[in-house]
Amino acid sequence: MKYQVGSVQINNGFSGQYYLPYSIGTLQAYFMEFSKNPKKFEFSTPIYKRLLLNECLLKLSSDDIVLFSIYVWNKNISLKIAEKLKKIDKKKFIVFGGPSAPDGAEEFLRKYKYIDCIVHQEGERTITSILDNYPNEEWRKVSGVSSIDSNGKFITSKCLPKLRDITVLPSPYLTGVFDRTMKENPNERWLASWETNRGCPFSCAYCDWGSAIASKVSRMDMEKLEKELLWFAKNKIEFIYVCDANFGMLPRDMEISKMAIKIKKKYGYPHVLSVQTTKNARERSYNIQKLLYEGGMHKSVNLAMQSMSARALKEIKRDNISLSDYKDLQKRFISDGIPTYSDLIIGLPGDTLKSFKNSVNELISIGQHYRIQFNNLSILPNAEMATPEYLKRNEIKTAEIPIVNMHGSLDDEPEDGVKESQEMVISTKDMPINDWIKTRSFANITEFYYFNKMLQIPILLINKITKIKFSDLFQNLYSVNDEKNFPIITKLNTLFNDHSSGIIKGKPEFIHSNKWHNIYWPPGEFAMLKLFENKELIQFYNEAKFLLNKFVNKNYLTEYINQAVDFNHASLKKPFLKKNVIIGLDYDIPLDYKKSLLDEKFKFQKKQCKYEIKINKEKTRDFLQWSQEVIWYGHRRASYLYDSTLITNSSYIKSK
Repeated sequence: MKYQVGSVQINNGFSGQYYLPYSIGTLQAYFMEFSKNPKKFEFSTPIYKRLLLNECLLKLSSDDIVLFSIYVWNKNISLKIAEKLKKIDKKKFIVFGGPSAPDGAEEFLRKYKYIDCIVHQEGERTITSILDNYPNEEWRKVSGVSSIDSNGKFITSKCLPKLRDITVLPSPYLTGVFDRTMKENPNERWLASWETNRGCPFSCAYCDWGSAIASKVSRMDMEKLEKELLWFAKNKIEFIYVCDANFGMLPRDMEISKMAIKIKKKYGYPHVLSVQTTKNARERSYNIQKLLYEGGMHKSVNLAMQSMSARALKEIKRDNISLSDYKDLQKRFISDGIPTYSDLIIGLPGDTLKSFKNSVNELISIGQHYRIQFNNLSILPNAEMATPEYLKRNEIKTAEIPIVNMHGSLDDEPEDGVKESQEMVISTKDMPINDWIKTRSFANITEFYYFNKMLQIPILLINKITKIKFSDLFQNLYSVNDEKNFPIITKLNTLFNDHSSGIIKGKPEFIHSNKWHNIYWPPGEFAMLKLFENKELIQFYNEAKFLLNKFVNKNYLTEYINQAVDFNHASLKKPFLKKNVIIGLDYDIPLDYKKSLLDEKFKFQKKQCKYEIKINKEKTRDFLQWSQEVIWYGHRRASYLYDSTLITNSSYIKSK
């Protein structure tokens, strides 16, 4: 008898493109090569994206065995599909695995009785053994499997040791596993996941990369990697997500980068190689990121930090690169014109409202002027942070909120009513709920004023001249609550506070707008859109001038601050503009700003000059084009300001 194997690995779409189901593909490729009886089974094409529930049931109706790879973005729909399948046909053999399949599986299996077994950790060898034993009950004894037998007894077995020699793993790309899927979906634009190594030597408490267990890194064969890159190129795969936990850690990662660029130059694909950079190997990491950027394979570099608080870092078992190394890398990338971004996680155990503000201040002070990506902390099922002991020790409280993608479309939301959710941390013993709301709002304020470049120029210059902390400048703007005198900035603060308060009540992390592309926007970007939509930009900058000057409280700086605000306003990219603008200044604010970005000293002094703001270098855009191409697509690069050039050998024109 021949058995039919179906599979489900539902991935998020990205700009109308979908990932090939790599995890399921590796299981099939391994089974076909190492099974004792591969001809006993036939694999159906996998479900790789969100379909209506009834469509999924119809597609899986003839399968005897169904494999599910689950993670936070597909767990609920996978459970619903499995439940319905079992109701239709009790004989279907349902297997769950993947990062969200819990290591401690008994409670999960007793709750979801329609699941026959759970596969833990690496699945290639385990799935092969299960299928080789199927339908014999001996499959229950396979290493790395949990199940509940017909007598209601929970059975679990020890996982196999991590696969040390991963060169034995056959490639799902090269073995033709995805050929049929691609042929049946000729209009699909595919994305691909790519492993060049496997494992992570670190053990961050919030991460489930290696089920929170530090493990030795194993390497894929270089010859196979080159063949896979050629496969991506010939199949016109635009975007490659490199699954390695710490790309740049190994010396050979430079050769992999060069190989990718060489193939792109020859074939035009892949367009992007998205990597998770290592926090070690500083010089190698810099050279690799510079090479990939100059080779057109990514648009910005991630210099990850997560927190600058020593207490929080200790609690989550993470070490950052040294501040001096970070500062040096940041300065070099700025000099090279390469955008970077850094991550800070909101709600980490050990972090407080005060220490979070200090982290923001410190990161900007050591050179992060492009982007801090503020991420809310979620509990992942197999991370150390999810254990009862850890949750109790840190008094962690969570809220269940829907999963929506930043810049994701409302059209992507399920019509069958099955929505995905995450357990978001909203309180710890170090950060009570009210402080979490303030922290989240402070992050929104920082994003809006500084990293969206609404007031970056005056804020940076004030800091350099007066040494007032960035965090104090942001807090001063955040504390405004005066509708009569400062209606625009008060309205912005209300927007940011309402957004933060909404999250703890179960609302999404991002703000949806029907008018602006029907997508979810980060709160800082949404605030930008509203300023333009309501024609409040001029009033906003007038209020900002007064508030900044009042806070700084130095009369000799008043005109300097006002002109810095004016120059920031004039430089901000706007819809409908066509012609260049000439602005006259009593201080060389653009030069002072440029030096400040590079952490170079400048002398505060009067110097009459004029600059031409190069508006005509950009195409003229209407509101929707501007919101998409500048605000949305410019998110990582933070490319929100026009270039400007100093005008020499001409008469001075006073700025109006």
